[in-house]
Amino acid sequence: MGIANQLTNILRDVGEDAQRGRIYLPLEDLDRFNYTETDLLKGVIDDRWRELMRFEIQRARQYYKDAERGIRLLSKDSRWPVWAALMLYQGILNVIEANDYDVFSQRAFVRTPKKMLYIPLAWLRSHVL
Repeated sequence: MGIANQLTNILRDVGEDAQRGRIYLPLEDLDRFNYTETDLLKGVIDDRWRELMRFEIQRARQYYKDAERGIRLLSKDSRWPVWAALMLYQGILNVIEANDYDVFSQRAFVRTPKKMLYIPLAWLRSHVL
């Protein structure tokens, strides 16, 4: 789950990092979608960018899916905060998608009402699964 969370943070912060001249996405992934470092630093949002982001989000979601098996091995009392974190971070990915992958001019975050919904859902998930 740590890799999934870190990848989510990287995707969320691409724009802020680009403003500082930093790129944390794998360059081989940029190459795969013919998206250049210059494009990223300029904040170019086009079909190449969207495909790259879809690829990275799918990668993160697979890591979260893999993590779910491990969460089930934790004690019931330990599961719910981990489920809550997983749901919150997956929510950030959903916001990135809802923002049409614009992480350059919009910061992706989960709003408080949605966060408050995740808490009981995480508790329920931790005790049912």
